[in-house]
Amino acid sequence: MKIKKINAFTISELLVVLIISSIVISLTFIVLGLVQKQITQIQKGYQSQQEILLLKRVLLKDINTHQVFFNAKQNRLILMNALDTIQYHFNSNYVLREIDTFKVKIKEKQFRLDNTLVKSGWIDAMQLDFNQTYTLKKVFIYKVKDATHYLNQ
Repeated sequence: MKIKKINAFTISELLVVLIISSIVISLTFIVLGLVQKQITQIQKGYQSQQEILLLKRVLLKDINTHQVFFNAKQNRLILMNALDTIQYHFNSNYVLREIDTFKVKIKEKQFRLDNTLVKSGWIDAMQLDFNQTYTLKKVFIYKVKDATHYLNQ
């Protein structure tokens, strides 16, 4: 009686394939976790940058339509015109404008009047330094003045 041999893989070959497959799958999950962490950090950086740009846009509009006074004792920016008064309160983790909150960490603030540093009082420009890693780090906002401003002084 002749035994017919069946072409198949041996158990040792199957074990080698199984081990290699499990290593490849493990590496895939590790890389996937790292990519997810990186994407999360990119999203946080993008949100921080958008928050800074929104604060810059609102401050620029407000400064150019109001007279601006900085109260260093209360750490507040008070903007006044004939129609309304707007207050900005600077905290270490956020900036509060009336009821709007901008979640930005400000490292340093500089206020200027006619290109002279001002600790407290009337201002026409400001520089904000942010404590961000991947985003915009400095913003300079100034009031646009025309010739009539200087003629009326």
